[in-house]
Amino acid sequence: KDIYTYMASPVGAYAQRMVRLSQRIFTEYPKITFSKKKHQEQHDKFLRFLDDRPHTSGTLVSMNYYPRYGEMYHLMEGLSEHGLFRNEHRDFQEEVARLRVLRGKQRKNMRLLYPKRMPELAPCCKQSASSKK
Repeated sequence: KDIYTYMASPVGAYAQRMVRLSQRIFTEYPKITFSKKKHQEQHDKFLRFLDDRPHTSGTLVSMNYYPRYGEMYHLMEGLSEHGLFRNEHRDFQEEVARLRVLRGKQRKNMRLLYPKRMPELAPCCKQSASSKK
């Protein structure tokens, strides 16, 4: 055998464990060596493993991963309209904005200062004066 092939191959038990660990970390499938006796069982188990649905396709992970913030927001808005809930953070923000207005330091509405520009058409798409008539 070539000496470089021999040196690169994991010979010791520690080196083999490190190779298996790196394969697990980088989600590579380990090279499984089957004994003749359990070859079919191991092969079937491995095929069942590959046939299983990925873990992200379940409802627990993909659909309900985050809480329903939108629904909770609208529920709290309804409760606050009826006087059953007070959003103290929003009350504080409104009070700060009110005090800024009283001091004359209110924020400018940038959308009113700078109206939205319509995009210009390319020269080939502009209508000439003769085509408008």
